[in-house]
Amino acid sequence: MKSQASLSDVHRSASRDDESRHLIDLYARDAAKIMDRIDGQLSILSARAQTLLSLAGITITVTGFSGASIARSGRPAAVLLVTGLVLVLVAASMAMRGILAVRWTTSIAPCSLEEAIHAALDVRDAKTRSFSRSLGILVLGLSLYVASVAYLLLMNLPR
Repeated sequence: MKSQASLSDVHRSASRDDESRHLIDLYARDAAKIMDRIDGQLSILSARAQTLLSLAGITITVTGFSGASIARSGRPAAVLLVTGLVLVLVAASMAMRGILAVRWTTSIAPCSLEEAIHAALDVRDAKTRSFSRSLGILVLGLSLYVASVAYLLLMNLPR
């Protein structure tokens, strides 16, 4: 009789071997279904990267309209604005290079199902790490950008 998994077991991250075995068992060794599932996860990462790029694009566009006004409010605002904008661009570049770079799961060299799953999961995990880093840098950049706007607003309060 199989024992029920504890809540902590359900929330722990599976090892690569555990995840591969789980996928093989879950989809009864159907390679197409397994690879479709992983491709779906890659699609989610791609969509999230697109959102990240949209936020970066909006930031750049807004800078074109208000950047000079923000920078004129003082040196601290200008430094915050430029630093934030640079970080937003770095995050966008990382997303394009690390997440949106194309690597087809069908390009995996002929190998066993287990090896193919491991290779596909390696690609997914690398893109996931890249997304996490890009998102963290984007949030930092946007925070600095907002701080520059806050500085502009605070420096223009009526006296």
